[in-house]
Amino acid sequence: MGDLSFTRDECDAHDGLLRVDLGTLRKELGRDRLGKWILGEIADELKQQQMGYFPADTLDPNRNTEPRQHQTIWVYVRDNSTRARVIDAILHPREHDVQTILDGLAGGDLSALTSEEKLKRIQEIVEA
Repeated sequence: MGDLSFTRDECDAHDGLLRVDLGTLRKELGRDRLGKWILGEIADELKQQQMGYFPADTLDPNRNTEPRQHQTIWVYVRDNSTRARVIDAILHPREHDVQTILDGLAGGDLSALTSEEKLKRIQEIVEA
């Protein structure tokens, strides 16, 4: 069985967000057919690669009982970036302080930024 390291690399190359079809993910895992139980394998492997995805229903075998090769999902790197934190807050509200994350990032509250993001903002100001 393969893994989704190529998809992870592609996602990294596209700034941490990539649209990919189920057929591509199935092939990368080394599976011949796309059945509803392969969806769970895809979801598990994305987690192993420290990636998230949406819409969640597409990889849920109880909801997507007849998956198709052409169905697409968006995958993103769960790297604590602004994008990842916003997506995670929206997709997993019970695990995150949604209001603080969204209000802080939308309102320019620097306390909502990671240290890396704060340094990047300082660099942008200095270079301007």
